[in-house]
Amino acid sequence: MPRGQIGHAIRALCAMLALTLSALLVPAAHAQVATAQGSSTAVVVAPLSLIKVQDLDFGRIAARPTAGTVTVDVNSGGCTTTGTIIHQGNCQFAEFAGMGTRRMRVRIQIPTSVTLTGPGGATMLVNTMTLGTQPELTFLGGNGNGLGNGNRRYEINSSTGIFTFRVAGRLNVGANQAPGVYNGTFNVTVQYQ
Repeated sequence: MPRGQIGHAIRALCAMLALTLSALLVPAAHAQVATAQGSSTAVVVAPLSLIKVQDLDFGRIAARPTAGTVTVDVNSGGCTTTGTIIHQGNCQFAEFAGMGTRRMRVRIQIPTSVTLTGPGGATMLVNTMTLGTQPELTFLGGNGNGLGNGNRRYEINSSTGIFTFRVAGRLNVGANQAPGVYNGTFNVTVQYQ
């Protein structure tokens, strides 16, 4: 390599070293790190059993001077309101899972109403309870309108024998309903035949 090219190469190398050293001496920009937590679930169903997958939830409500209702749709889990109440947040239907065998028959009973109790003994009534079963169960007879605790008969359609069904209803919110958390429980019964 001729002397002029060697000098040029040395100067270029020195310039690169100077840039590298200056980059090492300049404080690095602070990186932002964010962490989020996810969750995962699995539902394990035993033969001839029934488990709750999720609870019935009416969301958050602000009572007004007049009464109103919040109704959860048994198919979508969405909700609609009546009256002047203010509603915020998501609603969801209750969901249950069971396991039999394909073509096995089951009878399902749900309550006609549930009482939710809140602060100081204040109550709200959930009525117009509905049952949603499609597509894993075929209705065979009984109280066919999906309302109340009639002893409705179904046949399991799924090839695995695992089926789910949903329960929803209408929450009756009183005029100036006392604020607080209201809770209630209800029983669902599946009879395997």
